[in-house]
Amino acid sequence: MTSVTSCDPLIRDGEPYIRWIHILFGACVYGKQEMTSILFGYLSIICWLNAQFPQLLKNYRNKSVDGLSLPFMVNWLLGDITNLLGCILTNQLPFQTYLATYFCIVDLALFYQYFYYKWFRYLYSSGDIPVNSGYTLRDSLRDSLGDSLELRPPPKRTNETHQRVSTMVFAILVFSFYSTSTITSSISTSHSTHLLERTVNAVNETDVDYIIPSKSFFEYHAEYIGRIFAWTCTVLYLTSRMPQIWKNYKRRSVEGLSIFMFAFAALGNLTYTTSIFSNPLANTNPTYLKESFPYVLGSIGTLIFDLTIFLQWYYWKDRDNFELIKEDVDSVGYSRLPLGDGGFRNSVDGNDEI
Repeated sequence: MTSVTSCDPLIRDGEPYIRWIHILFGACVYGKQEMTSILFGYLSIICWLNAQFPQLLKNYRNKSVDGLSLPFMVNWLLGDITNLLGCILTNQLPFQTYLATYFCIVDLALFYQYFYYKWFRYLYSSGDIPVNSGYTLRDSLRDSLGDSLELRPPPKRTNETHQRVSTMVFAILVFSFYSTSTITSSISTSHSTHLLERTVNAVNETDVDYIIPSKSFFEYHAEYIGRIFAWTCTVLYLTSRMPQIWKNYKRRSVEGLSIFMFAFAALGNLTYTTSIFSNPLANTNPTYLKESFPYVLGSIGTLIFDLTIFLQWYYWKDRDNFELIKEDVDSVGYSRLPLGDGGFRNSVDGNDEI
């Protein structure tokens, strides 16, 4: 007799289900290839769980967020909010909803740091911005966006610019929702199919038609809407790193930016792509790869931009370290000046010592 804690069937295509994965994740996985796929999928989730903590820690230590691009942060926040709303509205698994909630909390923590170190801290201190100076939060946001994009549109075009940015960000976030759903569903399609079949059979056995809710417009056209948004958002998602890359290039610096944040993100995209290609359906079902292609393209394309940020960090990190050392030296008025014979002359507050 089959236990309620086991999968049905116990063996499929000669491959037994993997019990420990079913106990931990509730997924019915058969064979080593499916196991590899789902483990890479959850490894991707682990990478994303830790992606922003290095940046949060760096901001706290530096008491500054000057290295971050605000448009880049907005993309992340709105994407995770859309993901959370999507999980709620489409009745996703509790695990997905909890995960989406966690991402939103971490994003809000990052935004709290941004606005605290960028604006609020000065309002309650004897800093450069007095409370009655007229410097508002809108001015701070405008300056931050200007620093990132180097675009200062005239006042009459502010609404138009905001509308374009909002449309782009919304599309990016819809893609984020579909990507997150795919991480937990596409890598275990067989389990989802069995659940669907059992649900349909259970409904048919009840023989009560009125308990079946009518489908909404989005449910009827979910496949087509998802496909349109997937391709549209893939193009937009590929540009999501551009504000940060441009900000780094303008500053000729990566100071204040945690490279580990992008390392975790790159690993998350890489393991996610691996989970798709290691799925047995990739070899047996052409439709699977066709439907997954936009997400794969978005993940691999983003890796190219992450590589650009890695190169910027490698090229400018020594310069940033030199500037930090120079600031420390200047702060104490001490420097070591080279002599013609290869030695050094100590200079303290303008007094030379050999």
